[in-house]
Amino acid sequence: MVDKIEKRCIILINLLQRGGVMKPAWMAVVAMVIYAFQNVVMEQKFGSKYSIFPLLVYIYLAMLPLALGGWAYLRMTGQPVVQPSGSMIILTILVGLAYFIADSFYLGAYTGGGDVLTVTAIVVMIPVLASAIKYFWTGGLPNLYQVIGYILAVAAVIMVAKGSSVGAGR
Repeated sequence: MVDKIEKRCIILINLLQRGGVMKPAWMAVVAMVIYAFQNVVMEQKFGSKYSIFPLLVYIYLAMLPLALGGWAYLRMTGQPVVQPSGSMIILTILVGLAYFIADSFYLGAYTGGGDVLTVTAIVVMIPVLASAIKYFWTGGLPNLYQVIGYILAVAAVIMVAKGSSVGAGR
């Protein structure tokens, strides 16, 4: 059954990308919908019932065959497969380590008793932090609209977290 689902997902993603239908913004929207569902499942079904690392093992075991299947599908259909080489392999492995650490903390937020509103409201800050890191990395400065957006994003996170704690009677 997993093989059928895997093949269908790979074919669907490939068709959408090749046909030009799956633009980056739409890919992000699809990812957001899946992540939203995933967050509710993590809160409702995992909560503080399970340890972080066994959950990560099962999650990554599900990802590996999907990634390998997608890679194999691209190769079998003769599509270009551009993969890192040289020092970029090392950087990719380091990014993988960063994903693991981030996933550990993220899943730990749920296994530690965090609720979906608080955890996802904090995660909404990723664009703000990523933008700040990018400016630091490239040497630029944010414009006034971005600074105001950052302030509003922080205020929104504080309000959602506060509202979540009030609704839970904390």
